[in-house]
Amino acid sequence: MSSELESKIQKDIVKWLEFIGCKVVKLIVANKSGNADLIICYKGYYIEFEVKKPLKEATKLQVIKGQETIVADGAWFCIHSVDEAKDAISEVRQRRGLL
Repeated sequence: MSSELESKIQKDIVKWLEFIGCKVVKLIVANKSGNADLIICYKGYYIEFEVKKPLKEATKLQVIKGQETIVADGAWFCIHSVDEAKDAISEVRQRRGLL
């Protein structure tokens, strides 16, 4: 049941991201451990979402991979809901002067 909840959260997030015009790739099998669940292009900006069910956090390896994305000038977020996805996109808009 817990994996069902996470997949439902992912599905809802992808639906919302596509609604606002994002290109979204959901990684099912990656070539390296720790890669984020969702790879997003939003108005030319590279974003990764690690999606977790409520009260769960990213693993140490996932956080390290996220830091690599940030160092490469992308954005990485561990999120638990559509509302957190909206907050993350708002943060990217603000950082990039898209407001």
